[in-house]
Amino acid sequence: MKHFKTLLTVAAVTLAGLPASAQDLVKIGTFVPEQSVGVARVIKPWMEAVSAETEAVRLQGFWGGTLGKSPFKQFELVQNGVMDVSWVLPSYTAGQFPEMGVFELPFLFRTAEEASVVGWKLHEQGLLTGFDGVHVIGFFAAEPNALFMKTKVDDLSDLQNMKIRAVGGIHASWLESLGAASETLSSAEMNEALNRGTLDGAVQGWTGMRTFKSLPLVDQAHTVPAGAIPFLLLMNQSKWDALPAEAQDKIMAHGGLAMAEMGGAAYTAVGEEIRAGIVEEGRIEIVEYSDEQLAQWAEAAQGVHQAWIDATPNGQAVYDAAIAALTEMRGST
Repeated sequence: MKHFKTLLTVAAVTLAGLPASAQDLVKIGTFVPEQSVGVARVIKPWMEAVSAETEAVRLQGFWGGTLGKSPFKQFELVQNGVMDVSWVLPSYTAGQFPEMGVFELPFLFRTAEEASVVGWKLHEQGLLTGFDGVHVIGFFAAEPNALFMKTKVDDLSDLQNMKIRAVGGIHASWLESLGAASETLSSAEMNEALNRGTLDGAVQGWTGMRTFKSLPLVDQAHTVPAGAIPFLLLMNQSKWDALPAEAQDKIMAHGGLAMAEMGGAAYTAVGEEIRAGIVEEGRIEIVEYSDEQLAQWAEAAQGVHQAWIDATPNGQAVYDAAIAALTEMRGST
């Protein structure tokens, strides 16, 4: 009996020294490096906050494409369980999230906070689709894109016949409505074209311009809110269902609206840092627009908005809900 008790003690000590089981480990993958804004200022703080409040799960990050390098495969990888959680860019998963185009509409969202919070509210209302096989932990967005020019212009009316890089179809439609020739290019292709002088400008976010080292290639920035880039933090549905209730509660306590607010604030802060650096350097001219000018250009872009509404199933309901949420947010500030 004494020998049996000794064996039990040894077994207990051995088990206590083992790492958490695979069921308790949550693998979080991104195709971007740990230093990126989304990882360093949104995903890692979320992980730390959850870990500080529960020991039911162990969250571990796999950055820089360790679990899958292709940005276009992130949704598929989390849906299939190759990674438990992934940072997914809806624009890289064509056709999967049709309603997400509302965030790319020019002049709709003024800040990253607006786009982030409205995105989560639309999800809560069940107006965003495409989440088969995954659980939505959080929604956040980058600061609105601007128009960066290698060929300087006075304002948007001077874009006639100029070649401008578009991020996607909505941006292309907007640029074409201004008389520009849109070019759908990756960031690497954009840099090459700007460097060669075969591209006059580009629609891009401030953080994206710095991340992809594009700022040295342009001489002017127009501060027009040319749509926002939405992001999703998704967990494999089977993994989510297998987690203890305590872990689910803590994950979502720091996800959801909390993550939207944190993510929006993070991207706004980084965008302001970048702009401040540009002003201090003094090389790139920043063209500001008054509220009246922005209102005029926003009115001119309504045809692009209506075209998206008409082409999107449930587009009108999504658009109306976004406008209502924006009105509420702006009224409260």
